[in-house]
Amino acid sequence: MPSDAPSPPPIIVINLASDSDRLSHMERQLTTLGLSFRRFEAIRGLAVPPGLKERFLDTHNRPLSNLKPGEIGVYASHLAIMQELLRSDDECVIVMEDDLHISQRLPAFLTRINNLPCDWDIVRLSNPSKSAYVAKADLGVAGELVAYLRVPNNMGCYLINKRGAAKILAGWEVAIHAIDEDLRRPWDFSLITYGVSPPPVDANVLATSSIDAIGERNLARETGMQKLLRRRRIGPAGLRRKIAWQVQTLGIGAWLECLARSALFRAARRLGVKRPLLLRADRTRDDER
Repeated sequence: MPSDAPSPPPIIVINLASDSDRLSHMERQLTTLGLSFRRFEAIRGLAVPPGLKERFLDTHNRPLSNLKPGEIGVYASHLAIMQELLRSDDECVIVMEDDLHISQRLPAFLTRINNLPCDWDIVRLSNPSKSAYVAKADLGVAGELVAYLRVPNNMGCYLINKRGAAKILAGWEVAIHAIDEDLRRPWDFSLITYGVSPPPVDANVLATSSIDAIGERNLARETGMQKLLRRRRIGPAGLRRKIAWQVQTLGIGAWLECLARSALFRAARRLGVKRPLLLRADRTRDDER
C-alpha cells in the first residue's frame, strides 16, 4: 500500500477450532493480499456467553425463538465482535466468516475507507445485489460505493464502525430472526447501510462448516421454497418504515427509478434474459438526498 494510505482496520475471521481447514483457506488468501487478521473463536450453538445469552436463551438454556442452534451461534458471534469493537480503541473493523473468496479489490477498498460518506454505519462487502441499487461514489479499482433498494441477504464480510455496532446491539431484546434476515432490514436499527459493487468478496464458497451443520444454515444451498419459508414478514408498519428508509437513503427520484429497474429485471429473468446492468441506477445528485 502507498506510505500515505490510511491504516487498514483490523480484520476478524469467525472460525471454529474444528474448522482448521477453513482457517487455513482464509489465512492463505489474506497473507497473499498482505493483510493481517485475528481469529475469533465462533460461538458454538447454544453456548452463548453471559451478556448475550438473554437475547437467545431462557434460564434453562432453551431458545427463546425458533432460531436453530447454528443460527444462534452465528448471530451471537457477530454480536460478540461488535461488543469487542465498542470496548476497543478501534473506530471500525472488518468482520469475515471463514468461507470466502477474497479478491485483490479488497485491499484497494481499504485504501479508500477515508473517502466513505461520513454517515456510514456498515458497508456490505460480500454479496451482489439482486435488486436495484444506486451508485454513490467511484472507488477506483475497488468498484463503486452503492446504496441499496434492498440490502443483500449475507453477512459473509462487512465493515462496521462503532456507531453501527451500537445501533445493532441496542436493537431487539430477543433475537427472533437470523442475523442475515435482521440486518437486511436496516430501518429496524436506523442503520446507514452501503455496499460495494461488484463485491470484493464472494461468500459461501466452501462446503458446509461445523457451525452451519449445527443449524442447517447453508444459505447458498437453500431451495426457493426454503428461502420463502425463512423470509421474514414485515407487516404494514414495517412496510411503511421500509419505504421511508428507502426514500431517505436513495432520494425520491432514485427510489422510483430503482423500483422500475427491479421490475424490469424480474421481467427479464422470467423471460430467461439475465440483464444485471438493469439494476444499476445512475449516481444520485447531491440535491436529491
